[in-house]
Amino acid sequence: MNRVFQQLLQTLAAGEDAVLVSIESSSGSTPRGPGACMAVTAKGRVAGTIGGGAVEHRGERIALEVLQSGQSREETFLLRPAQARDLGMICGGEVQVSFRYLAGGSGSDAAWVRQAQKRRLPPGRVYIFGGGHVARALVPALTAVEFRCVVLEDRAEFCQPELFPDAEELLLIDNARVTDFVTLTEEDWVVIMTRGHEADLLVQSQVMGLPVRYIGVIGSQRKTAAVTAKLREMGFSDEDFRKVWAPIGLPIRSETPAEIAVSVTAQMILERAGGLVKEAP
Repeated sequence: MNRVFQQLLQTLAAGEDAVLVSIESSSGSTPRGPGACMAVTAKGRVAGTIGGGAVEHRGERIALEVLQSGQSREETFLLRPAQARDLGMICGGEVQVSFRYLAGGSGSDAAWVRQAQKRRLPPGRVYIFGGGHVARALVPALTAVEFRCVVLEDRAEFCQPELFPDAEELLLIDNARVTDFVTLTEEDWVVIMTRGHEADLLVQSQVMGLPVRYIGVIGSQRKTAAVTAKLREMGFSDEDFRKVWAPIGLPIRSETPAEIAVSVTAQMILERAGGLVKEAP
């Protein structure tokens, strides 16, 4: 979603008109629910999705009509069984879609987009400690599914904007003083993948006592067992470990940075949907 609004702002700044297509409400079985959106310009869809298939195709065609007329509008897509067959779909639902016309170069329309972006941003951010190869694969994967990423590194050469174009923020920190640089809340996520076991342990020992939603730590089963033992010696309880996922990610036998990014992203999607359940180690 954030990419949609970023694309809209870039398009308007370049003096080009655009349309924000958003699902406002839905009932029954539909490809996407309220909040799904896409940006359309004269070139067609340039970011986002409202579900693909016939619904998105029709939405794109209407958006091009809105660009021609310069007038915003709303449409209801009926996906009842008969119409669904006509669309090549079998969803059988109803979708209310808004088409917001945005004029290129308009300061007021750009301001509206910024406000809409703030309203729709999901709560909480993902704080990724470490800027190595896995983090570079993970940030775009998480961003693609609407996670907001912050990368924290203690090495300046690994904390460069060109390495993380999708990150919301980059922070050069001291791993021994995490809370001097960020304030973590119960809506925030923590992913720990620093340059080594000692730095991982240092960061993990600080965030485990904070009210975060999820803590994922990269590493092997052997490394995880050793770190867990040290943390228990430091006084952390079974309850403290209930929000810790180590080794991080779903068990898909991932090896490469890209594969690990897929497994971590999948696990975080599952947690966001309320599906992760486990016992403390």
